[in-house]
Amino acid sequence: MKKARLIILSISILALIVVLYAYADSTGMLPVSKKVSGSKASNVENSPQSSSQVVNPALKSGGIDFSNMKASVALNVPFIDQNPELPTGCEVTALAELLHFYGFEIDKEELAKNYLPIKQNPETGAFIEFYLGSPWEVNGSGCFAPAISICANSFLKDQGSKLVASSISYSDPAAIFNELSQGRPVIVWTSYNYAEREVTYKDVPLLDGNYFPWPSNEHCVVLCGYDSNKGTVTFADPTYGMVEHSMEDFVYFYQMYFYQAVIIK
Repeated sequence: MKKARLIILSISILALIVVLYAYADSTGMLPVSKKVSGSKASNVENSPQSSSQVVNPALKSGGIDFSNMKASVALNVPFIDQNPELPTGCEVTALAELLHFYGFEIDKEELAKNYLPIKQNPETGAFIEFYLGSPWEVNGSGCFAPAISICANSFLKDQGSKLVASSISYSDPAAIFNELSQGRPVIVWTSYNYAEREVTYKDVPLLDGNYFPWPSNEHCVVLCGYDSNKGTVTFADPTYGMVEHSMEDFVYFYQMYFYQAVIIK
């Protein structure tokens, strides 16, 4: 019975990834699911949420070929603490870290106030085109790569910069590490709690009758280093500071949070 359940879950998540990828390829955004099934939403960024566990075998943690990349990379991305001002603003704080790496001394709150698309109502595009709620509140929610790209490009345009932020979501892990090998840190979506392996997805109802599968423990960091020999990665983490995790864990959580990533170049 357990084996049959795992097979069913694996098939379901593969189907979801196919839909996500197809939609993103045509629009550059994540999709929402179909009609709401009556579940209630919770918008707390770092709280586990009750839903079925989803296991995705589409990506494997090992087997990344570093032969055409540097064996190790350590980029000088600064740590910026999201707290106490932005308790659920890890995404915009991670962007502030990346912008500081490129020489822009922008304050995280100024970036959030003037450039981050924010809405209070769960309209179509929530989590994708805009941040739902408020990053200043503990019951805020969050956003994914398209909204952070919009925020970054609005700021860069105001600065008269030729740099452009781009979503590279759905890239395989090797492509993410290749960006670092070329000197470009990557904003990635991952877990707030690496001790909790289970990622659940809560159906957040939208005003158009659809829902968005918001993942528990959603978090955003800047991937700024790796060591292929040690099998580790380094984050400029808006909550924990400069931290190191296993490459295997990073790849696992990268896939569980919809393969979301942003670069500036």
